[in-house]
Amino acid sequence: MMGGGRLRAALSVSALLMMIATSPGQEQLVSVAPVGPYPPSPIEGTWRTQLASEVTIAPCPQGWCGTLSKIIVPSEGLTPEEFAAAQQMPVEAFTDMRNPDPALRGRPMLGLQMLTLWPGKEPHIFDGEIYNPQDGNTYSGYIEMLGPDLVRLRGCVLFNVICQGEDWVRVIPEPELDAQQ
Repeated sequence: MMGGGRLRAALSVSALLMMIATSPGQEQLVSVAPVGPYPPSPIEGTWRTQLASEVTIAPCPQGWCGTLSKIIVPSEGLTPEEFAAAQQMPVEAFTDMRNPDPALRGRPMLGLQMLTLWPGKEPHIFDGEIYNPQDGNTYSGYIEMLGPDLVRLRGCVLFNVICQGEDWVRVIPEPELDAQQ
C-alpha cells in the first residue's frame, strides 16, 4: 500500500528558447528541443497487458507517458454479439466512449495517453496517474519494476488505501530481417 504523500505534482517542461552570444554585439536565437526532465529509464519500452493489448512508455515533458499502441478486444464483459461486432471493426474506429466528458468520447483509443509517470521515492517505483478507458476514470497509482521485463501497474482510490492492478511483460522487438534476404 502506498501513502497518500507519494503522489506528487507532475513536473512539466516546455520548449526552451535561449540567446547565445556568438560574438560581442551579435546574438543568435537558438531553439532547444525539450528534453525530458529525467535520464533514460528501464520503464521505457512497449509492455503487454494481461488482456494482450500493448502500451508504449516513452519520455514526455511530464516524465514518462504511456500510450495505447496495440488494441486487442477482450471477450470478457461483452455479449457474443458485441464481441463479434468489435472483431469486425478496425482498431482505428475504437473511441474513448466511456469518458465522462462528452467532448472526449470521440477521441481514438489507439494512441491514447493512459499513463503519466514520474520517479517515486524508490528507484524501481514510478508514481503517476492512470487513465482507465474501461470506466473512463483517472486514478492515482504507480508502476513497480519487478524485473527488467516485468512491471506491476497499480491504480488506487481513497488516498491510495484501495489499489488494484495487474502485471505487464515487456514486448521484445522482433529482430529486423536483413533486406537482402
